Parts: sequence; structure tokens; C-alpha cells
Amino acid sequence: FRRVLFRSVGGQGSLKSAAPVKTIGSFWPYATTIYAFINRAMPADRPLSLKPDEVYAVTAYLLHLNGIVGADAVMDATTLPRVRMPNRDGFVGDPRPDVTTVPCRSDCR
Repeated sequence: FRRVLFRSVGGQGSLKSAAPVKTIGSFWPYATTIYAFINRAMPADRPLSLKPDEVYAVTAYLLHLNGIVGADAVMDATTLPRVRMPNRDGFVGDPRPDVTTVPCRSDCR
């Protein structure tokens, strides 16, 4: 029995449609978020057990399946943050006046 937590491939161009498909290739704004998710959640039966090189390899594979990087792409701490995700500019700050987008550093409520 395998449980799929999210659809990881496809959905490009669907976000403005009546049935958006939110995947790594269509929705996620940063490649580093993919690394963080895989690092914390995989494998399902032993989360946090992958070595960094294994996490980078899985991340590169998912990016490749979504057509974001080539099959020969090498992912590491230097190259991963440079990956430009298709929906990077699709997220905007919260415009409500009672919400701050600047993290509080001292005397926070």
C-alpha cells in the first residue's frame, strides 16, 4: 500500500483555470522548499534518514520530471537556490494592514 501525499508532476499552466493542479512544477515557488520537504518526510517509513546527497538527487529528479532542470543537472547547496521555479513570482505578500510581512526581531506581540 502506497500513499501519495501530493501530486508532484504536471499542472503547468493550470493555476488560473477552474481546476488548478498544484504541483512542484506549477505551484511551488522555491526549489529549496522541495529539498526541505523531502529531507523531513522521506522515506515514509524512515523520515529524516536520507543523506544530503540522496535528498539532492531526489530533488533534482523531481525538478527534471517537471521540465525545470535537465537530466544531467547536479544539485547541491550552491546550485539548488539558483533554480528559478516557474511560479516564483506567483506569490505576493499579504496586503492587509493588520498583517506584517516583516519578521519581528524584538519586542514582538
